Amino acid sequence: MRRRLIFTIIIMSAAAASFAQLPDTHTIADFNITDTAIILESGFAIKRPGFDTLLNLEYPPQFIPPGEIVMRKKIGPDYKLYRGEFDITALNAFPPLNVFEIPKWSASGQIMWYRIYSAPTDNRTLDKEVVFFDNERIYLQHHKTIYYSRNDQWDTLHAINTAIHGALSIDSEPLGAEIYIYGKSTGHKTPAVLENLISGRYEIELFLPDYNFQRKTLSVNAGKTTAASFELISDLEPLLVLGENQHGILVLPYPPLDSDYMLNGIAQTSLKNELVEGEYHLWWRGEDLYKDVDTLITIEPGKMAYFNVPFVRLAGKVVFDLEPKDALLCIEGFPCRWGGGEFSAELPSGFHTARISRHGHFPERRKFSVSHDKISLVKVALEPNNDRDGDGFPDDVDKCPDVYGLFDGCPRPTFKNMALIKAQEINEYVETEPISFSVSAMGLISRSPTNRKFRTFLSSFSGGSVGGLNNYQGLTVGNTYQVAFRGLIAQAELGQWSSGIKFRRPDTLIIKTKNDQYLVWYDSLSSIDPAVFIPSTALCGGFKYRTTHYSISYSLGHQWEDIVVKDIERVSDGEFTRAAFSNNWWFHELLFEWDLYTDTFLTPALYAKFKFPFGQTERTKWHSFNFGVSMRFRPSNWKS
Repeated sequence: MRRRLIFTIIIMSAAAASFAQLPDTHTIADFNITDTAIILESGFAIKRPGFDTLLNLEYPPQFIPPGEIVMRKKIGPDYKLYRGEFDITALNAFPPLNVFEIPKWSASGQIMWYRIYSAPTDNRTLDKEVVFFDNERIYLQHHKTIYYSRNDQWDTLHAINTAIHGALSIDSEPLGAEIYIYGKSTGHKTPAVLENLISGRYEIELFLPDYNFQRKTLSVNAGKTTAASFELISDLEPLLVLGENQHGILVLPYPPLDSDYMLNGIAQTSLKNELVEGEYHLWWRGEDLYKDVDTLITIEPGKMAYFNVPFVRLAGKVVFDLEPKDALLCIEGFPCRWGGGEFSAELPSGFHTARISRHGHFPERRKFSVSHDKISLVKVALEPNNDRDGDGFPDDVDKCPDVYGLFDGCPRPTFKNMALIKAQEINEYVETEPISFSVSAMGLISRSPTNRKFRTFLSSFSGGSVGGLNNYQGLTVGNTYQVAFRGLIAQAELGQWSSGIKFRRPDTLIIKTKNDQYLVWYDSLSSIDPAVFIPSTALCGGFKYRTTHYSISYSLGHQWEDIVVKDIERVSDGEFTRAAFSNNWWFHELLFEWDLYTDTFLTPALYAKFKFPFGQTERTKWHSFNFGVSMRFRPSNWKS
């Protein structure tokens, strides 16, 4: 007999039933399975100033203050949630952090329970490993189109190109009040304009000594500036005299619900009221969510009365009857707990969301209602899952976990599937990588000839030990130029010499060629100073792939090169001359780069370059290693 969910709420069952949601195998059963900590070595998109680790969440938060972000990270078969501040530089990094609007049906972190995919698939384990969320958006690298499955139907989200930043212009009377957002100081005082704020609702508070603090909730819209003015009320408000009656001021707190205060039966639209002295009846309705306020207020002439009433949240009782009995119950806003049969809890009145899960069963997520002084019953029976280890293969096929154990030795995604995913990421990279230009600043080079006889010849010149500016073993300055675009790379490299490799031996070296012989000897008194130069020019082109900070390139190139020996004696006529020998060769090149920044127009980078020769050459090929610092220019990051 097919088992299905029995969801019954004795009180307000008809209203709660409207929130029913079909189970889906592509959702996440639960979080907080693994104790793995995230260490912020080089954080991307998320940060926590002053700390090297992130805050771990047991369940998706109902509200994320603007400027904060939640990272969902897949660790093996498990999922973790981490919370921190949003590093908006990630929006200008490369590959960029694409922005997607959260579906309208999602509220209170619902979308965080859904796995995100680059394409529809029957293998639910192929979802993206790292996804970021805030109240209104999803953030993901590499892909401009993403998919999720809801009620066994695939839905699509497309990246938005509009700005997600806005600004707040805050003014006050009097000026000089400190500005706080969600209880944290911004370091600004009025008047001030707070820029680069992620769009959303902000709770703004102003503090000024000897004045009552003021609080407002303001909306920041993308690409716009929201202006707000605060009137601060002094703790020493002067006496008000209007006609024959003296007045006082009544200041009321912001209510937690959109319900007006009633003063002597008259609705009050303002929280600051000038009243004639006397006694007033104050009443506020809590709408069955908070305890009603019903009291008397005395207004004294020339004084300010603050009614700082504590709003008391009403509570009710809910009873959970779970099947299986040891299922995990997570109520949003409260710690998760393992079942053990029937479980009851006292919760604040209103609507809540519970998630019930257990390995071997499909998870269920439902909303239920809690009413004051009433008992609600929630009865849930989870449907068995024939893929308990969640690897995309039925248990009777892969024998997991019965034979191999849970998440131990079970089949993983095939090489073909993983290759298709990586190919899609590379295709996205090729379509979006902006053009960049790079020039080497300063580096060190070391080259070793493959020809043994030529290596012996070079060892006669200062024992092969050199320095200074050269392209054999020494410094290089501004000699390499690179352009990269859409996954392609082209480079030009110039050989540099400030002095040759000097011959300092006391004996004489003989160089034989087809047409002549040369003597190499050193005499400082006669200014005879033989040296070897190896000028060259290299061009290469290939492919480049870059992540946030790192990149790797492969190129195929050709090096035009001469080997020049100067101040040597030609035996045939005894003249001192120079001899030049052509030595061109082909090479493979691997280039590794690490950008120190990713969102600036001018970016310093560290590089390491390896050349591997191949093919025929006239005299010798070279193994070459070069590392140093370069400067990269990205026109797309230019800020006017």
